[in-house]
Amino acid sequence: MTPSPETGDAAGGLIPVTVQVDPGARGLRSDQYLAGRLGRISRSRIHAMFSRGHVMLDGRRLRAAHRLRGGETLTVWKPAPVAERPLPRIPVLHRDPAFVVVDKPGDLTVHPTANAHTRTLTAFLQGLEGGPFHPAHRLDRETSGLVVCGTPGPVSAALKAQFAERTAGKVYLALVAGRLEHPFEVEEPLDFARNSPIHIKMGVVPGGLPSWSSFTPIVPGDRASLVACRPHTGRQHQLRVHLEWAGHPVVGDKIYGAPPEWFLEFIETGWTASLADRLLVGRHMLHAAQLRFAHPVTGEPCAFFSDAPEDLRAACALLGLACPPPDDLRRLLESTF
Repeated sequence: MTPSPETGDAAGGLIPVTVQVDPGARGLRSDQYLAGRLGRISRSRIHAMFSRGHVMLDGRRLRAAHRLRGGETLTVWKPAPVAERPLPRIPVLHRDPAFVVVDKPGDLTVHPTANAHTRTLTAFLQGLEGGPFHPAHRLDRETSGLVVCGTPGPVSAALKAQFAERTAGKVYLALVAGRLEHPFEVEEPLDFARNSPIHIKMGVVPGGLPSWSSFTPIVPGDRASLVACRPHTGRQHQLRVHLEWAGHPVVGDKIYGAPPEWFLEFIETGWTASLADRLLVGRHMLHAAQLRFAHPVTGEPCAFFSDAPEDLRAACALLGLACPPPDDLRRLLESTF
């Protein structure tokens, strides 16, 4: 029987999780996509969810091999998570009747996952005054920074369209390994790294989805460099994969640039002193610092900036870099648009 609140599955331990498919996922198999979105669920569990009818599209059971068109909404029924930590402080940088812009902290998922239902950005947005609001784009759990979220209906659709069509612009701040002194670009296709024991890992794969990123050094250093990153396409983990491919992985990244055993150890044990010795910092140092888009109602240009968070500034200091003060950092990032 297909799960639903009427059949009692929610009371029996299953809860529905809404998964908004990224526009860039067009052509991916449903099971591959969910393996990336529900990152801490094994492939066997993903396949079991499909075989039991626990993945649905428009009220119908979805096959694992179904090819996504991008932009649709899936419903995934999964076991209710154990007790979750409370939501962290989430600054609201802008609010008007159409949308809000929030500054997401690291270690917070945007949408519900296998292990997070109430401790998510979407849960926070449901209770926000003037809401609910829907994120127009997403950040990885450990990536901090700006997210614009619109009211349901035409406003949300207009914002999401800007990101799908790449008319909205984003610039990220990354602390990467090694010395970088000159701007460079990477245009390499991305797909799942099928030979990796980490089933959510992406890689540069011939025949994968076209992907293009630009990188501009801001503060070069001998051990690490602070870099402005601009994604021109919107693939999963794009900046992290392209930086690893270029030989400059993001500092603290447990998947890209580190042995796979480290990430698998983290999944089993959580953050430990041993992992801290090897990775130096508790999350990957990637921050969505600048955002530009057209107002979804008036069409006026909108621009927002988020300063480097405290943990990123501390990581810079640990590796001998001086992260610029907020006003200087803003000007440096603006010059990369």
